[in-house]
Amino acid sequence: MIELGRLKDGRLLIACNEDMPTDIIRVEYYREQRLFSLVYENEEDDGEIMPVEIPYEINDIIKNSPNIMVIAMASQNAKPYGYQVPLVQIGV
Repeated sequence: MIELGRLKDGRLLIACNEDMPTDIIRVEYYREQRLFSLVYENEEDDGEIMPVEIPYEINDIIKNSPNIMVIAMASQNAKPYGYQVPLVQIGV
């Protein structure tokens, strides 16, 4: 499961309860469709589009975010890991 959140300092956060296939190098936000796409470091791993449209209320927060924090967990009992990646916004 992948969820979108916001840290206390205002930065956006994508949290996943699974291990990612490889590190994410950037997150793309398609403004017209209001969808996020995860772009992986390994080009053989296809990008992953988050299956939920982002609510309009979140749009202004996203517009003002140059990057996004990604948190993933290797397994249920593993220690979570995370990193910050660019947030690339596509569209008008």
